[in-house]
Amino acid sequence: MRLFGLLIITSTLVACSNQENDVKSLSCSEHSKLILEKEVAFSESNFSQDLLQDMLISYANFANSCASDSLTPEFLMRRADLLRGDGKIRDSITQFKAIHDGYPQYHNKITCAFIAAFLYETELNDRDSAEKLYLQIIESYPSSHEANVARVSLRHLRETTDELIMRLKHTE
Repeated sequence: MRLFGLLIITSTLVACSNQENDVKSLSCSEHSKLILEKEVAFSESNFSQDLLQDMLISYANFANSCASDSLTPEFLMRRADLLRGDGKIRDSITQFKAIHDGYPQYHNKITCAFIAAFLYETELNDRDSAEKLYLQIIESYPSSHEANVARVSLRHLRETTDELIMRLKHTE
């Protein structure tokens, strides 16, 4: 029985190693096409947990192999969103912040910073970290849509549930 288990583990490791080597031999264009095919399969599988892990690895492999490709920050943003959906909020925040900091030309970099702040606020209840990021967004991108939303978020960041209910009753 141990031999059978060892054979299964060995074959799995070899298959993973072969897949990683196959990916390394692909051009960035071929690699991105493979990921897009995997995204379709993931969607069609109704977001299977097994395929989720494969997507997370695929996005990370692409970023490592094709760091300067224009699709890298987009794939990393998708990876961050999958991490968030999988309940890995801290990993998701780290990924969103890394995209913002590491890809200054990425058109969604401000959105990545905002999502990180929002996750601190809503998922982790870490008001201090949320406040710090909201203030950084306002300071760094004062005329952006995200800065406008951050200003509103800051106004209500420390609001209690009772205060929220009272405010909503007065707006009706």
